[in-house]
Amino acid sequence: MEAARSLKIIFLISLLAAGMAGCGQKGKDNAKNGPTQRAEDVIISESEMGQSKWLLTTKAADYYDEEQKVVMTEPKLINKTEGKEDSSIKADKGYYEFEKNLITLSGGVTGVSLSEGATIKTSKMYYDTKTRKVWTDKPVTLKRGGVTVKGAALQANADFSEIQLYKQVTQLPKELRDFDKGEVAL
Repeated sequence: MEAARSLKIIFLISLLAAGMAGCGQKGKDNAKNGPTQRAEDVIISESEMGQSKWLLTTKAADYYDEEQKVVMTEPKLINKTEGKEDSSIKADKGYYEFEKNLITLSGGVTGVSLSEGATIKTSKMYYDTKTRKVWTDKPVTLKRGGVTVKGAALQANADFSEIQLYKQVTQLPKELRDFDKGEVAL
């Protein structure tokens, strides 16, 4: 089964090759001070049995060899089920630590579940690429169907169909007719 699982990291290989040729190889001292490589309009994805599981896009990515980490500008993480988008999380910045299988998104984090009609807002969120779980230990707001729930922390599966909010406070709409699917936009 592991052979069928393939992790595709698409750094637009020709772009990286051109960048490395233009910049030259940095020494170990320089790698500690700055990124080894930089690319723009980057796509990182993971597929299994030919079906995309998740897709991470970013306007710019700085790759740090020693730390096995990519620092991203305006990342957007798209979760897929059976090849179709079911949720997404966008942020101002983030980083992906390959060895830890961990994506960290921070600054204006907004998660949207298309299948659940929910919007989640927080300042920082984590995504484990192996377990496909998201969580935050920061204050979070969840809006769904006219209901607003605030909590101190959140843990959920990648498509937000199962969400645990900790220390939650719920605000119901004043009128029953205000319970609706709500609009979900990113």
